[in-house]
Amino acid sequence: MIKNLPSSFLIFFFVFSAFSQDKSEEYLSVIDTTQNITLKLNSIDSLLTKYWEVKNFDDFINQSENYLKLAEENNMYDEMAKKAMNLSYPLINIKDNPKKAITILNSVIQYEDQLTDSFLKGGVYLKRGGAFFNFNLTKAIEDYTLAIEKFKEKDGIYIADAHLFRGQAYSGLGQFVAASEDYKKAYDYFEKEKDYEYMLHARSGEIIMYSKNGFLEKSITQREQLIEDLKKLNLHQYLTSQYYNQSIDYKKLKNYPMRLEYLEKALTFADSTNQPAFNYTAIYSSLSDHFSITKNLQNASFYLKRAEEFLPKVSSDIYANSIYLMALIEYQNQNGLLEEAKVNALKRIDLLDEMSLDEETINTHQTLSEIYFELGDYQNAFEHLNLFSSIKDSLYNQTKTNALVYYQTLYETERKEKELFEKKSNIAILEEKNDALKKQYLFGGVTLTLGFILLFLYKNQRDLKNKKELQEKYTQDLLIAQEDERKRVSKDLHDGVGQSLLLIKNKVVLIKDDSTKNLVENAIEEVRSISRALHPFQLQEMGITKAIQNIIYQIDESTELFITSEIASIDGLFNIQQEVNIFRIVQESFNNVIKHSEATSIQFDITKEKNNIKIKLTDNGKGFDFSERYKDFNSLGLKTLKERTRFLSGVMKVDSQTNKGTRLEFIIPYYEK
Repeated sequence: MIKNLPSSFLIFFFVFSAFSQDKSEEYLSVIDTTQNITLKLNSIDSLLTKYWEVKNFDDFINQSENYLKLAEENNMYDEMAKKAMNLSYPLINIKDNPKKAITILNSVIQYEDQLTDSFLKGGVYLKRGGAFFNFNLTKAIEDYTLAIEKFKEKDGIYIADAHLFRGQAYSGLGQFVAASEDYKKAYDYFEKEKDYEYMLHARSGEIIMYSKNGFLEKSITQREQLIEDLKKLNLHQYLTSQYYNQSIDYKKLKNYPMRLEYLEKALTFADSTNQPAFNYTAIYSSLSDHFSITKNLQNASFYLKRAEEFLPKVSSDIYANSIYLMALIEYQNQNGLLEEAKVNALKRIDLLDEMSLDEETINTHQTLSEIYFELGDYQNAFEHLNLFSSIKDSLYNQTKTNALVYYQTLYETERKEKELFEKKSNIAILEEKNDALKKQYLFGGVTLTLGFILLFLYKNQRDLKNKKELQEKYTQDLLIAQEDERKRVSKDLHDGVGQSLLLIKNKVVLIKDDSTKNLVENAIEEVRSISRALHPFQLQEMGITKAIQNIIYQIDESTELFITSEIASIDGLFNIQQEVNIFRIVQESFNNVIKHSEATSIQFDITKEKNNIKIKLTDNGKGFDFSERYKDFNSLGLKTLKERTRFLSGVMKVDSQTNKGTRLEFIIPYYEK
């Protein structure tokens, strides 16, 4: 390329290069010889600017550490903080060494009280949170929270960053309500700052939550719109991650042609970000995984080798390594290399535990169970099958609860926004018409104004009533959907996993392996226990009265609680859906006592009156302030009890005082058949 340039440019180029070299030597000479601290720091600063421009990150890091040491020795803590924050980027994103970045930021944080600017106080925590994000999301959340506390209103754009990153961390841990709140705050801050690029980042976080809650079609639709917006704004550096996330959702839907299409699109823009090594490792690994699943092992091998070319550059990135191991395990499985696949699957579980990626951990435990079974190691096969079942059940309950609360919150927010918009619109129309009428006749204007006000009040009252009914129906539909999903999962456990375990038990009995037989029997009992907890099939088998008596018997056997009860027969008074809700009310009431009350005894009664039944549960526990507990959004148990009671057209009464126990009473009407 140089030989085609004009000779005058060549002369300038070489003179400039020589000049730059001379300046670097001059700065280094000053650094080595001067005793003037200000001059020495200024010379290092000039060198750092030069190293950054030419992307000489090794010398940039070395001289930055030299600067930090001198600044600390001379109590220049503000300058120390600025350099530590600048240094965190190349350490985390280029050298893939977040732990060193944390060590350096810790050396500044010890002087936090000496920092004079809120930007610096919050900034060091923001940067440390970014370093923790690579391997410890819980600690990242703690640091982002501290950053938000340290920043002041003038640091609005950095507060927005902290909310955005904390939302991503909460989402990674499955805490969707907290994540949603942070994304909304980040979006509002970015909008205020007119930072449209990062407003799209906040939208991306919301889309990821749709995916994690299982609303894959909605996630895909929303992400397609986001991709179009990124193209319009020429933000091509973000397309790779969006295409890659789209491919993940298509994999969950088992739509492998679309998964391949979006992985190929992601590959097109892999160089457009500041982390190309991570992009290529993840995309090539996922392509290898795709071709292994679709039995094209030649292509699977090709892309696995391509991923391995970039793997050394992301050696400490846990997520990148977990994606590569996913592809390697699938490839080894398809080629019958079971021992190698087993070793790598165990290694992947260790990595996923560090990142708290439960969904991927579940899949890897299932894979390990299948590998051990093929190897004839039935004991380990059953252990990993148990882990697969227990983690999946835990994740299912957590995800469904989070999804329920998240969408309740979302529904309330949208309802209030819509109501506010309607009120503003009506007021605007009213004012326009009022002004026009005033110009024509005063009396007519006053009359029409009063008419519009009365109409508005009537319409507003009617809308409030309709919205209340809609909200109640929405909540009831959620409870029904939740119960249907529990029933489906319970049936799948019983008919799928349970039956498979019985077949395995029969095979184990034939080979007379007693220890493995005991493991299988324990697994079968655990599956049955989980199945019974998810859906009360005993309602159909024994009736509602016996089912409630069975709850009390099980609690009496498994806890140290002293329980006295008088239960009148209520069989035949309610339909099956009502009986399920009554059963859940009793079950959840006892669960609340066991979890929170610290009680030693419970009096439980069901009495039947002419037109209603009364369910009363009294404990001698520590009690609580009902109004505070009910306002607390974390107290989902009380809210659910109230909604189930409303579903039955009943009344729920709570009588509780701190240290004086609690009495729950439910009055539920019925009609003689």
